[in-house]
Amino acid sequence: MDAKSYGKLTVKLPLGNKQKFTNFAIASKAFKDSSKMDLGELAWVERNNKIKNSTILFYGLTYSLVTSPKSGRVWLDRNLGARQVCTSSTDADCYGDYYQWGRAKDGHESSTSDTTKTRASSITTPAPNKFIINQDPSPSTRDWSNIDGNGVLRVAAWKDGGVNDICPAGFSVPSIVELTEYINNFGVKNTATAFSSFLKLPAAGSRNGWGGNLNDRGSATFLWIGVNVAGSTNSDAMKVTSTGNTNVNLSIVNRARTRGGSIRCIKDL
Repeated sequence: MDAKSYGKLTVKLPLGNKQKFTNFAIASKAFKDSSKMDLGELAWVERNNKIKNSTILFYGLTYSLVTSPKSGRVWLDRNLGARQVCTSSTDADCYGDYYQWGRAKDGHESSTSDTTKTRASSITTPAPNKFIINQDPSPSTRDWSNIDGNGVLRVAAWKDGGVNDICPAGFSVPSIVELTEYINNFGVKNTATAFSSFLKLPAAGSRNGWGGNLNDRGSATFLWIGVNVAGSTNSDAMKVTSTGNTNVNLSIVNRARTRGGSIRCIKDL
């Protein structure tokens, strides 16, 4: 490459008030003689001219960022704890961890963690590495903690910077509004359409809070919602099943907080 002719390149980026992200790639013709330029590399650029990382290293796993082509919202490219992006909706390597609602990352989220029937007396110091099961016959009291019955403390604890924050800095467990926006934008109605969307959601199923067994792996998607319904003793989640590619099998369900569910973090506005 002729350094005098091509040693400097200035790129003017569109600016605006909205915090949206845009992918920029340099045309290959401009660098056809360069042996050092990685032409396949893309950079995330925010409209305030700050370059943003396209990957995040979090608890030993490297996540990429994916942007909704409809809303411009930025998400992690896979569920928390997943070793890779899904190659199919039944790819077990992309299922990830199973978190009890409002609980921190403490080892309980592993699909193979041991169980205990001892409920936590605090939302921040439950039994480490143990998945807390609760066989109370009343769903209204089936919880992993014996305090915070309305879930208000755990809503705050799960927010970005909260004491039980499980997402990378600047990211949170999605709200019902954010998940509903995703559902409507991409026509998600079953596990097939959940996987074909830009999020490539797997049918990871969930972990039963009654006995700790894994349920519906390969046939259902279960994502926890970060904000609790006022007055409810359970918590909301998005559940998608796979019975028929043309049928609508999606609902917002209210489930006991002992259940283990998938988490897909979204970048805060």
